[in-house]
Amino acid sequence: MSDSSENTGRHYHFLKPIGKGGFGTVYRAQVRGEGGFVKTVAIKLLNNDLVGTEDVVQRLRDEARVLGLIRHRAIVQVDGLIRLSGRWGVVMEYVDGVDLKSVVRSEPAPLGVALEIIREVASALYSAYHAKSPQGQPLNLLHRDIKPSNIQITDAGEVKVLDFGIARADFAEREAQTRSVIYGSVNYMAPER
Repeated sequence: MSDSSENTGRHYHFLKPIGKGGFGTVYRAQVRGEGGFVKTVAIKLLNNDLVGTEDVVQRLRDEARVLGLIRHRAIVQVDGLIRLSGRWGVVMEYVDGVDLKSVVRSEPAPLGVALEIIREVASALYSAYHAKSPQGQPLNLLHRDIKPSNIQITDAGEVKVLDFGIARADFAEREAQTRSVIYGSVNYMAPER
């Protein structure tokens, strides 16, 4: 599948789906631009059945905007928002590797490795919470869905926190408003939630 963005001169060639969630499907893709530029990326594309659901569209756009404000080695980087055939998408760095859920399913991680992964995730979440908006205000970003399947381990041993789709943050450009709806994965929520 190939498509051109409605708002850039770049072309996207979708290679294969690599994950599916309630709001969108993540694809491994190539972005092609002028001068022979080619880069492998991940694109989270809003599911067809949710295109008209404004709250979900707003959350997807918020995810891209807030991740664009954060720089940390253990947080997936976002390259921007796009519209492809009327569907919103988030273009992100492609993180090759395996999710932590798959890693620990085969056998428990040695204590030192587990502590290093925890340290990286904690550092990423701390950095995200204390990052500043363009106006200089703290983002106070909360991921709200930390679980092993949202932590990717690369072939080089790097740790990346993924899927900020239900994160909550304080920034002026935010569209979606948190309501009394509880988002997250039940088995990984704080007991008081």
